[in-house]
Amino acid sequence: MIMENKHARSLLIISIIVSILSAYCAIRGFIDENLYNSVISTGAFKPAYMAGTISQDIITIASSVIMIILAAVYNKRKDVRIITSILGLLSFYFYAYGTYVISALYTSIYPVYMVVFTLSAFGIIMGVSGFFKEDVNGLYLPKWVRIASSAFLTLIVCIFVPMWTISMIPHTQSHTVPDFYAIFILDLCIVMPFFIAVIYMLIRNHKTAYILLGIALLKTITLIISVTIGEMTFPSHGFEIDMTMIGVYSGVIIISSLLFVSYCLKLRKTI
Repeated sequence: MIMENKHARSLLIISIIVSILSAYCAIRGFIDENLYNSVISTGAFKPAYMAGTISQDIITIASSVIMIILAAVYNKRKDVRIITSILGLLSFYFYAYGTYVISALYTSIYPVYMVVFTLSAFGIIMGVSGFFKEDVNGLYLPKWVRIASSAFLTLIVCIFVPMWTISMIPHTQSHTVPDFYAIFILDLCIVMPFFIAVIYMLIRNHKTAYILLGIALLKTITLIISVTIGEMTFPSHGFEIDMTMIGVYSGVIIISSLLFVSYCLKLRKTI
């Protein structure tokens, strides 16, 4: 599965920088009690957010280690599945730190959040655009993987678009800002349209979708694992666990993981 990417060197540098900076931010979140508490004391950051923030820091540290390993492996083996995984992890950082940047989590390291957010976005763009057209056209993915993945992404879109839209209605009517408005912006303006584009391209069998699918699946896995950990740690922050949502999240993680493994095993080059 060797496949060249003309922006590989720049992408690897960006991925390593993002890994180091995000790991630094996450570790600071654990060892510096004042990092988040200082913002909570101003009222700008609510204690209810801490469960999700801590779980995101946990996944960030794990993802950073994996990212550095993937970058080192790709430097020796130009496997398309490795670089797709790197792009998938960058999409997690883009989303995770995008929530911090958009919601203005003004901790003492807020500028670092901005750098991670920006580099992740440029890394994804450079990585996807760096594949040679003839190589992409030579990729093969079984029809059942494309259909199953399209159905899964369609389900995600059909659940979250109506749910977030309905959640926003009371706030648009009262002209108030919802607590999790950054998630509404990222999901409805970027993530869901991206999923819809991937679904359409998979149905039409556009080969570029074979790259984008891996990114979409890995982004879903990492983000939902983070959300699930946050939900499970609610009691330590004085909130009740929603077992229904735990079940839903667990199902999403299992399905997306199985699809990603199938994607990695079945993706082939025919030329």
